[in-house]
Amino acid sequence: MDLVSLVIINYNNKSYLKRCLTSIENQTYKNLEIIFIDNESKDGSFEFMKEEYSEKNILLIRNEINNGYAGAANQGIKLSKGKYVMILNPDIIMEKDFIENMYGFIDKDERIGALSGKLLKYDFENDKKLNYIDSAGIVMFKSTRCIDRGQNEKDLGQYDRIEQVFGVCGAAPMYRRSALEKIKVFGEYFDEDFFAYKEDIDLSWRLNLIGFKNMYYYKAIAYHGRALGRSEHGKLKFIKHRKEQSEFLRGISYRNHKMMLWKNNVNNILSNYRKEILKRNISMFIYMVIFERFNFKYYREAINNKKNMYRKKEELMKKMNIKNDYIIKLIL
Repeated sequence: MDLVSLVIINYNNKSYLKRCLTSIENQTYKNLEIIFIDNESKDGSFEFMKEEYSEKNILLIRNEINNGYAGAANQGIKLSKGKYVMILNPDIIMEKDFIENMYGFIDKDERIGALSGKLLKYDFENDKKLNYIDSAGIVMFKSTRCIDRGQNEKDLGQYDRIEQVFGVCGAAPMYRRSALEKIKVFGEYFDEDFFAYKEDIDLSWRLNLIGFKNMYYYKAIAYHGRALGRSEHGKLKFIKHRKEQSEFLRGISYRNHKMMLWKNNVNNILSNYRKEILKRNISMFIYMVIFERFNFKYYREAINNKKNMYRKKEELMKKMNIKNDYIIKLIL
């Protein structure tokens, strides 16, 4: 059995840590390396880890500044030694055979660059598992809208099949190290200009461009207590859900989406979907004018970084070895 590295990225999530670590301790797959990276938490998270787990075989790191998900993930990947690397949110609780199932599947096919299990929701307030889907992989539509497949749907087995997907959710993905080495740009696996949000989709897109597969394996099950998720259907529910999120998170998610498109639209693949993209952009513009004018500030941030995204795209194109059809078949 190969070494699997687990990188836990924490920011003010002390209340989740014990349950996450217990689920790791209970894994049937034992050849694990655990790296805990704290992004300048103020809630005593790091002190708790030192007190409870300093005698465990866990590398504990505390950053003096918040490097975001992308920066901390890169930090952990560079420190890790495993053939496979899993990035874990602290609000992930895994079934005991989760890692064993993930490893058994990904190790059979060298073309798999990233793997997602079935993520279901977890109610931390009442400490119980829920039979509702959090993510069954990430899909991209022709409008460039990206969503976690099945999110908020009751799990009735509708996603109980192995599938190639556009991307994998960043809450509990397993990456092949050799694939990460091939898709990194200017020394970064995750794009640190993103800080947080959409960086998992960006990395998945690059894996696709290099010719790797992002796969969904339903037999590997974990539970996730998501903070920022997709709203239920309906305009009023969408608006209500958006207002429950901070301006910062909504803003950087919008900014990062724009940067992701500029960076990964290699060979102008998205020109096939001009009408769908235009329709979505018009709708988003109207929505921003009425409800979220603060997003125009984040759009300016994206514009200021546009040349840098094009520079990264040029670097990425040097590594490509697939045709447009490979990407087009993954866009719904």
